[in-house]
Amino acid sequence: MILGKITGKLSTQEFKFHITGKAKKFDYVQVMHGDGQYVLGQIIEIENDHGRSEAFCNVIGFRTKAGTLRPLRVPLEPDTEVLFAEDDFIKETLGLESKPNTAYIGTLEGRDNLKVYLDLNKLLTKHMIILAKSGAGKSFLAGDIIEDLLDNKIPVVIIDPHGEYSTIRYPNPNDSERMAKFEVKPKGYLHHVQEYTPDTKTNPEAKALKLSCRGLTASEVMHLLPAKLTNSQKGTLYSALKNTGNRVDFNELILDLEASEETSTKWTLINILEYVKSLNLFSDNPTLPGELVVGNKISIINLKGIAPEVQEVVVYKIVSDLFTERKKGNIPPFFLLVEEAHNFAPERSFGETKASAVLRQIASEGRKFGLGLGIVSQRASRVEKSVISQASTQFILKVTNPNDLKAISSSVEGITHETEKEIRNIPVGTALVTGIVDVPLFVNIRPRRSKHGGEAVKIFNDEDDKEYEEEAEEDKSKPDTDFVKERKRFEEAKGEMVLVIPPKLSKKDIELMSEEPVKVKTVLVPCVIVSCNQGEDDFNILIDLNSGEILTDIESRKGVSLKGMQLEDISPQQSKVFQMALKLKGFKPAELFAMSGVQFSELYDLVTILTKKGYFLKDGDTYSLNEKFVPLSNLSKFACYEKPDFHRMETDSQLPRKFDLSKIKEFISKFTEIRDIRECFLAIHEISPRN
Repeated sequence: MILGKITGKLSTQEFKFHITGKAKKFDYVQVMHGDGQYVLGQIIEIENDHGRSEAFCNVIGFRTKAGTLRPLRVPLEPDTEVLFAEDDFIKETLGLESKPNTAYIGTLEGRDNLKVYLDLNKLLTKHMIILAKSGAGKSFLAGDIIEDLLDNKIPVVIIDPHGEYSTIRYPNPNDSERMAKFEVKPKGYLHHVQEYTPDTKTNPEAKALKLSCRGLTASEVMHLLPAKLTNSQKGTLYSALKNTGNRVDFNELILDLEASEETSTKWTLINILEYVKSLNLFSDNPTLPGELVVGNKISIINLKGIAPEVQEVVVYKIVSDLFTERKKGNIPPFFLLVEEAHNFAPERSFGETKASAVLRQIASEGRKFGLGLGIVSQRASRVEKSVISQASTQFILKVTNPNDLKAISSSVEGITHETEKEIRNIPVGTALVTGIVDVPLFVNIRPRRSKHGGEAVKIFNDEDDKEYEEEAEEDKSKPDTDFVKERKRFEEAKGEMVLVIPPKLSKKDIELMSEEPVKVKTVLVPCVIVSCNQGEDDFNILIDLNSGEILTDIESRKGVSLKGMQLEDISPQQSKVFQMALKLKGFKPAELFAMSGVQFSELYDLVTILTKKGYFLKDGDTYSLNEKFVPLSNLSKFACYEKPDFHRMETDSQLPRKFDLSKIKEFISKFTEIRDIRECFLAIHEISPRN
């Protein structure tokens, strides 16, 4: 369809034409260039002067045979016909084709039949930021992206200050008309979501989030306290921390400070430490990075109802531990989404938070280690500029605050004066996408497959969830991008990529070595690798989650059984006494008293309680470790030197998991410090005569 002819002054970047057909602002047009190549343009403004309408257009360019979007080097010719751009030409020029490992985020503004797909590798390795005023749909859009990450088996960790993301478990019961328009089907992610929270009373559906109190340096302890310390307070605390060893015990710190010489600073410190202790946040059995980052899973750190100063502590510790473990290669590549980012990485004029430095580091270095960062904020002007500038993909929804608009235009490439004006008037449900695409695009955001957090939750039964789980199992062809290659464990082809300790011999080797014809089956045994520290020893143990044994002979699946070893819960003080007793074959309370520093009467009561609970046995005035626990007092004897790796395994069957990982973790932590936990499989061969 002809819209008009080019007129007036021309350049390689813009042109105008006299409108003779139907044209509106932001329409895409195509114009024949002198070399016989169509060029794509977009109407950015329309003026009417005494009945004569003229359209002002930006030149987007043309796609070369090599697939590169090229701008013009020579202006268009006057009087050239301007045509309404065809869908296929727009799709080809803007690169909107659906490909493996892409995210479907919506349709092109003004062209409802043109779907917009974004390259997940670019999105993850180059970071993204979502900016919008409150209520403009930033969390909604973030949910869309998370859905596509999960469908592509990419682990996600969400820092969720308001508890908005838990409803991603459930299919979207609304928007049936819009969903049909965007060709989206409802889907819940019930079995892919695990929530963690420091406050299970406020968030009862979440697991308790615990931070490690082991291996903390004096400076890190001071950084973790939810208060700013004076120099004199730092000095007093540092003196008390020198005697804590590898483990920080807040009870001991408080007692040490109470016993120290009277100063004006110590009671303030004691009050701060009492507050930290009351939070029940630090533990000898912490939530480990390997639990938070799991293939095809979302871990939501729900901070709803948590005081801002405590939120800072949690975000700093969790994010820094995740980054450290990712750099070591102990957890898979993953995507970290930080909501309300202006509270955790504020512009420096608003001050520093405890998480500021680590988020800056992830923004600048995370892409090198396979850690994708997503920043969501309603206050662009309050987010640190260096974090915004490191995000190569920007999603900008409606923004009206002048300071926020100024921050966006100064930090985001491709934002023109005309575009800035349009951002003020973007309707809810539309976003300006820049960076990841060759030219800025206005996109109508698709409906959520899952339920949005602002709606009431309706729980679907398992059959409903299974039905939705079976949908959207599409587009799993082999990726060809760096990020996805690095997470090859999440690929699917013939034989699934799994983290496994493989057999020493192959099926073929066994068949050749056997004197009689045999049938060989490969069976996967669910296991967990536990990284331990006991005294000065660092080692791994392998626990069979089917049999409940710490394996000492992998080939025969023999070891020390954990059956019948479950014990009653014990307090931190009782646990401390038990840890000391592990080093002794037999003892009298006086011996433990000399080691502990606890008052004798209190220690005697603790020993008595532990005896009643079955931890100790009493013979006269002498106590000893219950015989069934003796093998576990020196776990390093059961060290496993096999290292699991990712293999494409063709297996015949998989044994069920009969033991709860969290209970095993809790139990083992009574005997050793757990540094990390990684689920894996042990591949074994079952041999039988061939009939």
